[in-house]
Amino acid sequence: MFGDTRLEAEAVQLAAIRARSPEARLREALELSELVHAAAMARLRARYPDRSVVELALMSTSVPVGRDGGS
Repeated sequence: MFGDTRLEAEAVQLAAIRARSPEARLREALELSELVHAAAMARLRARYPDRSVVELALMSTSVPVGRDGGS
């Protein structure tokens, strides 16, 4: 699943994830989503310091994501 992780380590990671409750997994996913959103907003603020919060929020909906989209 993870291209840079040894199979033994990956098995341990997946077991740890599966051992968490659905609520904990959802909470962690939401926290990660918030972290990514905050990073995207910070990137936009740095790139467009004169834009309003509303403009930046609108721009954030069109920020490309993925391995090549964030450059």
